[in-house]
Amino acid sequence: MNRKLGRGLDALIRRSEQTSPPDAPSSTTQTEPEAATHGLQIRFVSPEEIHANPDQPRSVFEPQAIEELSRSVAADGVLQPLVVRVRPEGGFELIAGERRLRASRMAQLEEIPVIVREIDNDRMLSLALTENLQREDLNPIELARAYQALQESFDWTQEQLAENVQKKRSSVANTLRFLELERDIQQSLMDRKISSGHAKLLLGVQNREERKGWHQKLLSKKWTVRELDGALRGEETQTSPPSVTPKGKSPSINGGGTHIPEEEKRLGEFFGTNVSVIQGGKKGRGKITIEFYSTEDYERITDLIVRKS
Repeated sequence: MNRKLGRGLDALIRRSEQTSPPDAPSSTTQTEPEAATHGLQIRFVSPEEIHANPDQPRSVFEPQAIEELSRSVAADGVLQPLVVRVRPEGGFELIAGERRLRASRMAQLEEIPVIVREIDNDRMLSLALTENLQREDLNPIELARAYQALQESFDWTQEQLAENVQKKRSSVANTLRFLELERDIQQSLMDRKISSGHAKLLLGVQNREERKGWHQKLLSKKWTVRELDGALRGEETQTSPPSVTPKGKSPSINGGGTHIPEEEKRLGEFFGTNVSVIQGGKKGRGKITIEFYSTEDYERITDLIVRKS
């Protein structure tokens, strides 16, 4: 089997071979939904007719992000159609667009645009994974579970899985290893209480009881990845007494500027590693430092930057 998953929604919304209907407008100007469908026909259905995809890899949706999206669709409508398939028992099953569906229900829209495609069961999981990989990052545990489901569904080796999701085998292997962590540690990773960098270090603790102990200490002390690494190496650091600084800021270690803790926390959670944000000089100039701990970690971080740019 040689099915690439990187094509994303282009595999679902591909250019139709059919010509436009006789009564179609002759103008080449298209609305945003029409442009997104490459000429495929759009239907408008009630959000309540659409049922969730049971193979949806994502299990956690940020309530704030959904609320923001709901305000957008309430004001402007759903600009990009959802992709669905017909259910034998009636209604539709969602293939792509879970966030848009949730936002539409929150906004109490009566109808939303959809494209109906004929997709067999074997392709549902891979398409759901592809859509999420391209549109909103799965947390590490959701991604690992999705990889595992793909591997089991298609009886793929890790090499075949890596080829089909277009990732390096080492990256796929490292992600799958997160499933070896205890449930409470996995939950912390899903809740973003710890980063993937923390999780990788915890995987290095072979004794499960000791690993649980380090996990609890990590949560209580709120260590960065670097601090946890130092503690595991027997170099646990002590925090210095706080000095008087502007609200929301802390002094830089080298005195060359001011740390912005809120931004360091926000970016650290996004990149899954230790991030330093130092502001200094005129006109708000500063410096952002993103740490990585291996070649795979570097590739993961740069992939996040490129994908979001």
